[in-house]
Amino acid sequence: MADTQRTRAALLTLFADNLTGQISPQDLRDYLVTVMESEFVNPGDFWKEPDGQYITTDRTGRGWIDYSQLTGSACSFGNVMMMNASGAWIRFDITGSDLSTAPRIYGVALDSYAASDATAQILRQGLIKDSNISAILSDNIGKAIYANSGVAGSITATQPTSAFILGQVEPEGSDYTLTYTDVWRFCPGWSILD
Repeated sequence: MADTQRTRAALLTLFADNLTGQISPQDLRDYLVTVMESEFVNPGDFWKEPDGQYITTDRTGRGWIDYSQLTGSACSFGNVMMMNASGAWIRFDITGSDLSTAPRIYGVALDSYAASDATAQILRQGLIKDSNISAILSDNIGKAIYANSGVAGSITATQPTSAFILGQVEPEGSDYTLTYTDVWRFCPGWSILD
């Protein structure tokens, strides 16, 4: 039987109290492939940061993901988000946020969501692969990614007048090339430029 990734509810059902010894070796293998990404093949891999060369599916993210999050505004995959005072995620707007007096929590939407959607997946830190923005990332390897002050939730590799650094372009994407990538590392808030 093939090893199968399962939902949390399915795993809890498989491992329910086990009074009669019904947990099979296959159940344990299913648990293992559910909690460990396929790139974790060596000892210690479980504790390392995600690697861009292992992200082969377009429009995906790897890293610290918050599940079942509430959106306060409609968004698309790859939009930079900010948690508002009520705990809902809204598209980040550098011109509408007081960054100096109110530290915020930032993330990236991992799909398209309507406002008031409670099923959103938000990447809090990690890698994003998106071939749609490869033109922004091309020839900018190792350079910063900024919040775009022109459009809420969008990014740019060109430094705006007032800039909030969101991360950097990865040196190697899933295509293993050194001059072109479709992967960027989201590590928000480590620097604000003015």
